[in-house]
Amino acid sequence: MRKRQKQKFWRVVFWIALLGFLSCACYVGWYYWSRYQTEREYEELRWEIARQTETEEETGHAPTLEEIEGAEFTGIIDAPAPAIPDGVLTDASENPVNFTLLSQINPELYAWIRIPNTNIDYPVAQHKGEDQTFYLHHDMYGTPQFAGCIYSESANSTDFKDPVTVLYGHNMKNGSMFQNLFQYKDESFFLDNRYVYIYTPGMVRVYEIYSAYPYDDRNIMKSFDFAEQEELKKYIEESQHPRSMEAMMREGAEVTQESKILTLSTCIAGQTDARFLVQAVLIYEENGK
Repeated sequence: MRKRQKQKFWRVVFWIALLGFLSCACYVGWYYWSRYQTEREYEELRWEIARQTETEEETGHAPTLEEIEGAEFTGIIDAPAPAIPDGVLTDASENPVNFTLLSQINPELYAWIRIPNTNIDYPVAQHKGEDQTFYLHHDMYGTPQFAGCIYSESANSTDFKDPVTVLYGHNMKNGSMFQNLFQYKDESFFLDNRYVYIYTPGMVRVYEIYSAYPYDDRNIMKSFDFAEQEELKKYIEESQHPRSMEAMMREGAEVTQESKILTLSTCIAGQTDARFLVQAVLIYEENGK
């Protein structure tokens, strides 16, 4: 009798363990598939935007969403970033992003960020609802998605005219979203890759990266009142002289209280109370198509 009870007990344990294993396997499979799908969506969007721009130049009109969805995806076409004059830009008159398409996909997509020699090449969103972290867990279509979307909060305007604009993005293990910001921990990469391009309708902006460092997890826009000059001055000084042995700083970068600062923020794996920041200052802007 006791032997049968033991056999029954171990059968129950076996089936519980098997069920747990299958549940974990399904979750892991879903997790990696979700990450793959998100990056695939962004790759297709980059191609669609470049293709629509070329089609509009050839035909004089933009293709409809039905035409876009019905076309065959054959690869990624990266529209060229503006060249750099006088060591910065030579011709910024061309805006490679078609915002007509972006607004059709999602009217909350208002900008595009590109950092050469990284995987950072994404649309930027801002949610108009109460949940300011909406795009932390929703993709560019507004669909629930683990990788989310690059976004700003409504404390920032969408014209990049605030003293400090903060953009957020996940630190994804597959190198997508803002994971590549960690390349700026390497001194040679930091020195050789200094520009961030921000595109908005009719405008091209170029920022120069001047520091990169770990920071705490405070909400920057709520922690500093940038309308107060002393608060702004304090933030600029912290960004130029961060209190971290891991900090990277660019000598000679000119950052004043009249500057427009772009702060890129992502989480640090295993450190829930810390963020990694890349700070950049606006050095050039020009109207573009």
